[in-house]
Amino acid sequence: MPAQQIRNPVSPEQLTLLQDVFDEACREHGIDKTSPDAEALALILVNSMQKGSPDKEQLAALIQALIHDR
Repeated sequence: MPAQQIRNPVSPEQLTLLQDVFDEACREHGIDKTSPDAEALALILVNSMQKGSPDKEQLAALIQALIHDR
């Protein structure tokens, strides 16, 4: 059985931050919020937050790396 990764719950404050980062990324990069790309981005952001990337700068850097590698 594979080892489970521990993920912390997202607080209301973190959820607000995630929404802000997500909205900004979609606006800056022309991502339709209802697209599969937006869904993938949202999942990556939440997972990153749960695994320990709690600030806007880290999340924004992650988005830049993802967009660059796209």
